[in-house]
Amino acid sequence: MRLGYALRWFSDSPVSMSLRAKLVLLALSTLVLPLVGWSLARQFESSLRESQAQVQLASAQMLARAVAMQAEALPALGPAVFVQQARWPLQLDAYDGDWKSQGLLTQTLAPDLRVALAEFEGQLQLFARIEDATRVRADANWSQAGAADQLILVIDDARGTHRMRLASAAPGVLGVKALNSTPEGAPRIVGEWQEDARGYQLELRFAAADLPTRLGFEVLDFHDPAEAPRQFGTHPDLPDGRWLVQHRPQALQALLDNLVPDGVQASLTQTDGWVLAQAGRRVDAQASQAPGFWRSVWYRLLMMEVPEAPPVSEASRLESPELWQALSDRPAVAWYSVAQGGRMLLATAVPIRIQAQVRAALLLERSSESLLLGRQALAGLMLASLLALLVVGLGLFAFAGRLSGRIRNLSRAAERAITRAGRSGPLAFQASNARDELGDLSRSFARLLEEIDAYSEYLRGLAGTLSHELHTPIAVVRSSLENLDAEALGSTSRTYVERARAGVDRLGAIVRAMSEASRVERAIAAAEVEDFDLRALMVDCAEGYRALLAPRSLQTMLPPHAVRLRGSPDLIVQALDKLIDNARSFCPAEGWVLIGLAQTARGTEISVANAGPSLPLGMQDRLFDSLVSLRAAGQRGDGAPHLGFGLHVVRLVAQRHGGFAGAANLPSGEGVEFRMVMRGMERDARVLVQVSNVPFQPDRSVPFLAGHTWLGSLGCQIVK
Repeated sequence: MRLGYALRWFSDSPVSMSLRAKLVLLALSTLVLPLVGWSLARQFESSLRESQAQVQLASAQMLARAVAMQAEALPALGPAVFVQQARWPLQLDAYDGDWKSQGLLTQTLAPDLRVALAEFEGQLQLFARIEDATRVRADANWSQAGAADQLILVIDDARGTHRMRLASAAPGVLGVKALNSTPEGAPRIVGEWQEDARGYQLELRFAAADLPTRLGFEVLDFHDPAEAPRQFGTHPDLPDGRWLVQHRPQALQALLDNLVPDGVQASLTQTDGWVLAQAGRRVDAQASQAPGFWRSVWYRLLMMEVPEAPPVSEASRLESPELWQALSDRPAVAWYSVAQGGRMLLATAVPIRIQAQVRAALLLERSSESLLLGRQALAGLMLASLLALLVVGLGLFAFAGRLSGRIRNLSRAAERAITRAGRSGPLAFQASNARDELGDLSRSFARLLEEIDAYSEYLRGLAGTLSHELHTPIAVVRSSLENLDAEALGSTSRTYVERARAGVDRLGAIVRAMSEASRVERAIAAAEVEDFDLRALMVDCAEGYRALLAPRSLQTMLPPHAVRLRGSPDLIVQALDKLIDNARSFCPAEGWVLIGLAQTARGTEISVANAGPSLPLGMQDRLFDSLVSLRAAGQRGDGAPHLGFGLHVVRLVAQRHGGFAGAANLPSGEGVEFRMVMRGMERDARVLVQVSNVPFQPDRSVPFLAGHTWLGSLGCQIVK
């Protein structure tokens, strides 16, 4: 019901809006369909994401319980130096470029000491960076080495505990000296020493038979050999100053290798951020279904926005927010978009608790192929919907244009027919043959206009018929009155006879005027067409009007050049006679009459203005209708009745010349003005329709006489 009321209000709304605009607006309302589809698509995607996240979270929790059952495989609590896995051999050059290229990380053991351990095929390599801007250098085997910058490395291995001095007097081969054991019993270590303006760094390699189980680091930084050095390293953390050398647990690695399904990548991370085990591989194969532009439109605009997935590296996993949330004893789920092909990545992290204590976190990552296909399908659906709406909108726009054009043509045809109604000649309206509502309306208009034209034709012939039929009764009455004059009548009867005779005379004048009007209309319709100088014609007419209008003053406002017009000079003179007769009837004896001619954008204009009473506001448009007159009984010189055919003839002449006639009061309020606007007659044309229905307004640009204004045109001259 509400929709029906809304459509009814929309169709009948008084707001100015074309039919085409209304149809286009209604077509735009169909955009609600893709909006609803977009909302449903987002809900569908949200539900699909939530279901997949719940499934993967359950898998991660089950795998975390399996890891917790092997708690003994987890590294012991306490400080440790983590051994990372290198992907290819590391160069022994005391530079960290190849360490960074493999994504190997350093541990900060002290504010100015960073250490990294890595192994490749059983070879253990150590890299250390010491920040020390002052230089006191000596080789590890020199006697003054005890007062020089050095790194004391405490090593626990299968043969015991060893204290090794690492120092060098210059960049190059690293000097190594055993401080508490014989050279034969000390671990075999080779290395390199490099330094820069901020400090020095060293890289060393352990022999395969001398791999350490614990390591301690103590840095001696001398500013002056005579003063005590600054000491820092691992000795404040444990009583013996040694940290555990922690390798990846092989048991946990084997567990993940056996339990992690295909297409899923799992990583086990302990609380200090080091990855203990890693298994599986997420599938990030490129998808070719969605090009970059459409992926940017549909995936980023229509669907839910997600961040880009981190690259596959150790550092990225350590910075994963869901991983640290799990290490904080809270499961976490996150969605990412993979750069290749717009795929989705689901990351799930759960904590691993041992005796109510979080010891590690398990991170599972899976590329969501099904969700990607759903997004692509929905994006395709949205694209197809928008294309369909575009086609429908263009169709509605074309239909609206066609419909509004038909209605506009019907309106113009009706206007022409209405303007044409009441004149001789064929009716200028063609009914449509379309079998729809507009066709029915057009045929109804045609039938209505035919009835109006038939009635107008009847009215046109009525005057002639009445004038013909009334001649005989009037003659009978007049002869009877003449016979009564011969009879002996009393004074009272004589008065009645005189009144009857006056009435018969007025009736005869009316019949003659009606006959004259019918003849004039036929003459106007059959007038001959020629090209002539309208200015010369008006000059000749004005000279004849001076004597007729005396004692009134006659003035003319005519252009200095000839004014060519195609029309009928006789009809124009007849119209001028009617206008001058009308002006003489209303202009007082001491008044003035002005005749003007001008060429404007509307056509050639003839104006007749006169002093006298103003026109009633309601009668300015009706004066040119037939049988309409404002003259009193004494305003016609011969005393005959006036039937109002004069100005009607003026309108017919103006329309015959492709124009119109109008009347208006002068701005001064002391006179009126009549104007004929003509565009000329067409060759061999029998009837010309009215070219304008614009309300007639006087031109106030030309001053006339004492305070009067009149609508003349620039370039005209006033001739007295």
